[in-house]
Amino acid sequence: MKLFFASFFVLGILFVFFLSIVLAVLYAMEAINLWALFGFTALIYFFYWLASPYISDWIFRLLYKLKWVGIEEIRHRDPEAAQFIETVCRDNKIKVPKIGFIPDDNPQAFVYGSAAFNARMVFTNGIFTYLDTSERKAVFGHEIGHIVNRDFIIMTLAAFLVAVLYHMYWVLIRVRARKKAGVAIKIIALTSFVFYIIGTYLLLYLSRLREYYADQRSAQWFSADALSRALVRVAYGILAKSEKKRNSELMQGTRALGIMDFKASNGLGLAYVTSAQLKSWEPIHRAFLFDLHNPWAFLYELGSSHPLTAKRIRRLSQMGQVTTFDFEEISRYPVDKKKLYVHFGKDAFFAFFPALAVGGSVLSYIILAGFSWLGVLGAGLIGFGIGTVVKTIYRYPGESPKEATTLELMEDVYTSPIRGKRRLLSGKIIGRGIPGLIFSKDMMFQDRTGLIYLQYEGLVPFLNNLVFALFKVGKLVGQEGRIDGWFFRALVPRLELNFVKIGEKKFQSWVKFWGIGAGTFITLVGLGFLILQLCAL
Repeated sequence: MKLFFASFFVLGILFVFFLSIVLAVLYAMEAINLWALFGFTALIYFFYWLASPYISDWIFRLLYKLKWVGIEEIRHRDPEAAQFIETVCRDNKIKVPKIGFIPDDNPQAFVYGSAAFNARMVFTNGIFTYLDTSERKAVFGHEIGHIVNRDFIIMTLAAFLVAVLYHMYWVLIRVRARKKAGVAIKIIALTSFVFYIIGTYLLLYLSRLREYYADQRSAQWFSADALSRALVRVAYGILAKSEKKRNSELMQGTRALGIMDFKASNGLGLAYVTSAQLKSWEPIHRAFLFDLHNPWAFLYELGSSHPLTAKRIRRLSQMGQVTTFDFEEISRYPVDKKKLYVHFGKDAFFAFFPALAVGGSVLSYIILAGFSWLGVLGAGLIGFGIGTVVKTIYRYPGESPKEATTLELMEDVYTSPIRGKRRLLSGKIIGRGIPGLIFSKDMMFQDRTGLIYLQYEGLVPFLNNLVFALFKVGKLVGQEGRIDGWFFRALVPRLELNFVKIGEKKFQSWVKFWGIGAGTFITLVGLGFLILQLCAL
């Protein structure tokens, strides 16, 4: 019932946005007939709703080698999972969806269709590689939950309303009318665009909400604990790929459809490796803290079609017995909220500092010297250059590096994507950042507690990076060494390198140098424009 009201609420807001624009247009101009545009868009979305499953079938067959195998293939691989699918479908009075298989080791499962009558459910080989029977049943239950909850219909309708708002903006911003009516139309067009932006985020919110309720269906039909384990092991399975590019075309192409957003899986996958090495779930418990409390994690989630995994598992623990992950214990870990938000405020200020510096320098120039295009351009470049230098110094603090382990890095809830923490690690380089890609100049590093990505930047960015990737990374793989760099926590936790030391040999990275160097160069160019302006006076 909550899902129904939430869906109705979001669709209602989107429809009010749409209707407001239509009424405003009809009031401002009598000659504009947007109803034809509305009807045409509605017709397109209706046919898209009916035809999209068949279009997707063709795309998945062409790009990902999709094969239709039926329930018998799942029965052959896991009879218990097949029986579970049939039982759930029978109990909910829907037919068993058309079953497809993609030969890919990324653990992925997803459904699509117009409604229950033509729903498809697709799984990959990775679902059987990384998950056990109970976890597979939980994943299949989640996907069938989307069918039972009529998510295809709701999301298509919501997407239609958002699209109409954009079409209205596109048409109205180009309309020519009498002066008074023209101004009104332009205001309405901009309002429509604002509604479109808000609607886009409402659409993502609705998608996240429907993921929660698909989780709830799976927990009701089978096990909240099994689904929580499955989410973590899917994240590990995505990370564990070695023979192909980890960010495969399949995961990119099914990002919004799949069981989880693969781009948000890296941190959890790294934490799972650490937990497996230590034979304890505590590293994952502590890694959850970032998703649950850090403001940057909240901002990342706003732009995602899926909730953060830690929040999904926390909600599962509230609706069923989750024994694998103890959220009562997690809630007892000390988190200084004031410290978190003070750091977040500073980070946000310096993240936008170059833009603020541009505005300040341009405004100062106009006040002191009046307006001129050359002068404004020069002042803007100076502001941006100085702002970039200041931001780089803030981003890569010059503090002495502290000894750390990957476990300690992943446990730190106060890390951010804006300001790095300089750390020194000891361990082994075990592979490229993107496995199997010879042009990958980044690396994967392992110490006694886990794994982390290393990001390298050469002195001459493209040339040195290419040489490093082709001729040096391969020789470094398998070597023990010391790593000095700045740790950043984002969707992909990483260490941006200062240097790598293997024995007596040192490989310098120039990431901080290039930030300061680029800012300095831009500042000098801006000074040049100001000098030209002075000479022209």
